[in-house]
Amino acid sequence: MRIRPALVASFAIAAFLFLSSLACLIWQPELERLKPFWEASLILCSLLILGSYLRGKAPSLRTAPFLMLDVLFCGMVFYLSYEGALNPDFIIKRPLGIGASFEYSFLFPLLVLVASLLCIKDIVNIFYGFTARGREALVFLGIRISAMLSIILLGGILFVIIYKGVWVINWEFLTQPHRRLGQAGGISTAILGSLWMVLGAMLISSPLGIGAAIYLHEYSNNERLNRLITIAVSCLNGVPSVVYGLFGLAFLVTLFGVSLLSGSIILGLINIPTIILTSQEALKSVPNSLREGSMALGATKWQTIRKVVLPSAMPGILTGVIMGVAKASGETAPIMWTAVTFTATPVQMIYGIIPDLFQPVNNLNYHLLNLIYFLGAWDVEARAWGTALVLISLVLSTNLLAIVVRNHYRKRISW
Repeated sequence: MRIRPALVASFAIAAFLFLSSLACLIWQPELERLKPFWEASLILCSLLILGSYLRGKAPSLRTAPFLMLDVLFCGMVFYLSYEGALNPDFIIKRPLGIGASFEYSFLFPLLVLVASLLCIKDIVNIFYGFTARGREALVFLGIRISAMLSIILLGGILFVIIYKGVWVINWEFLTQPHRRLGQAGGISTAILGSLWMVLGAMLISSPLGIGAAIYLHEYSNNERLNRLITIAVSCLNGVPSVVYGLFGLAFLVTLFGVSLLSGSIILGLINIPTIILTSQEALKSVPNSLREGSMALGATKWQTIRKVVLPSAMPGILTGVIMGVAKASGETAPIMWTAVTFTATPVQMIYGIIPDLFQPVNNLNYHLLNLIYFLGAWDVEARAWGTALVLISLVLSTNLLAIVVRNHYRKRISW
């Protein structure tokens, strides 16, 4: 297929509009230097697309209106910018002072981004002659752009956290409790409190969640009841964590006070639906022929589950536990009212190995939240970034360890 120079030039211009507008949406720079380049690119890209379309196959009533609408949109963006309707003083104010305000620095790059995407769509359609191959190419291009944007956004977030937080990380920061409302010292008590709370949540939620999944899939024969329970568990999985926090404040704090035990129980309750659902899917993936073969050899139901089903489903079950660890590590609202304190109180140990379950503890999430509250009043911004970096590192390390264990079990599966 012969590639026309006009299409190559228009695609290069559209790519410039896409990348530059996306960068401006992220970094919000001054737009006055880019404005003339954007205006010229919009007009030139529109003309090249029209020329390529007219020189290709005969225009049809089916394709021409859509292309003209895209060209008109690009022309509208150019007109609004050239005539000054879109200027640095332009703003869409929030109604009644509530909600977000959209300013020139956001709206202009957004319009250019949409125009660039429309141009890319038209270029691909013209190149493939508005056929099914063109639509397929557009779908794959959209998937690639989505993947690229996801990687850029996630990588950008990690880069910013690492760049701003790595400078405060040192031995004192990791091993000393904080002092003077987080302006000095470190986060050792927050690290230990978070680790004990997540460990307690996993000890509570893993047996209950895995046991419930085994019963629902392996023992219960009432399909209607199983379906109702699964729907209820799915609904609980979508309940906001602040609702769990209110439950913990009303019931758990009454029984155990603001303590490590109350926080571990409430985080465990949050994790149970995730572990049940993922464990059920893992158990469903085990072929029935394995169960039937084990039973035919004289094994009991429980022996079959313990020796055949659970080892085969272990990678999927551990995936659910991994998701539970990540969820428990990132929750703040439930533990604010049930377990944590901002004071740098070390975790009291019984016999040197067992934490005192009835004492409040510090926590990385809550510590970071308080540092954010103090921004502007105290010099704690660098320590807030450092705390965020440590929190992400702990979550990633826990997930990496769980993935290694999961891959170890996966290698033992032989079917």
